[in-house]
Amino acid sequence: MDFGLFSNGQRYNEIARDTYAQDLDEVILADELGFKEAWISEHGTFVSFHAPDQMPSADLFICKAAALTKNIRLGPGIRPLPFFHPLQVATDCAVCDHLTNGRYIAGFGLGLGGAKSEPRGKLPGSPRDMGLEALELILKAWTSPEPFDWDGRFWQGKDWKIIPRPLTRPYMDVGIACSKSDSTLQLTAKHGFFPLLSWHQRPEELGKMIATYLESPEGAGAAKPNRDRVRVSRHIYVAESLAQARRELRDADIGAAKFHRLNEYIPKGGSRDDLTMEHMIDEGVLFVGDPDTVTKQIRGFYDELGGFGTLLLVCGKDWGTWEQRQRSWRAFKSHVAPRLADLDGNTRAG
Repeated sequence: MDFGLFSNGQRYNEIARDTYAQDLDEVILADELGFKEAWISEHGTFVSFHAPDQMPSADLFICKAAALTKNIRLGPGIRPLPFFHPLQVATDCAVCDHLTNGRYIAGFGLGLGGAKSEPRGKLPGSPRDMGLEALELILKAWTSPEPFDWDGRFWQGKDWKIIPRPLTRPYMDVGIACSKSDSTLQLTAKHGFFPLLSWHQRPEELGKMIATYLESPEGAGAAKPNRDRVRVSRHIYVAESLAQARRELRDADIGAAKFHRLNEYIPKGGSRDDLTMEHMIDEGVLFVGDPDTVTKQIRGFYDELGGFGTLLLVCGKDWGTWEQRQRSWRAFKSHVAPRLADLDGNTRAG
């Protein structure tokens, strides 16, 4: 099993610079500790909520992070395709591929809440239809040796090409944000992309999604659907004891007031006010405690899903102090990760 980050910014600083600096510190530490990749959450203008320090342009952050790190691979999680011209997206990805010296991973999806956001205005089609066409156009722009014409439903043009072409040939790896939609998982398998699965979904739901991905036929020349390619996110916090972890995380904001997808964890007869850190720890949504406890939680989670390739630690949040988060990550890499080394994506924990 490999390990990475899902930097899901939520610090509530009034100055964006301060949040971006903290996010960079986390990516730099992850690179130092040997984490393989970092996905930078992109919350742009086209969402139904706004914070003064959110990250609307992950690619700019990624290029700076690449200059401050040595090995970690970096990708946006995710660029919402319906809201940008596909040729611009294709160009931006290619430039990032060059500026990161091949460490860039493209990350695509439909976006969160954009279709229902009144400030955004009405899209000319469904986000899904637009995203599908945008993806086909981006792949064409990356791989076509000559200028090409495009007469699509949403975009049209003649003699199109991008400069530069990707450094990585035929193009860089791509991750797709997958929800419960079978069609998105099948699309991911068809093109040999990485499925990116969210941190908040229950294991039984994630297991079904992985099964759909694995049972989907791959396209010509695409990588075969494989558990090693699956990326799954979870909140992880390692301390000397569960009691210490609970104490240090007691005032952490899990974002339940804004994140409606956590509603499924509301206790019977309760409300969003009941979605406290204590409740989410007790529900097993967060992997929290001493190294033995966290190792057991991850192995059990892995087994419930039937195996996966990369575990992404959710970060970008002021849960505990920076010193406590550093201590947690170092303890994870020293005392938890080595005990998961036998999990190769296609073996059960047992």
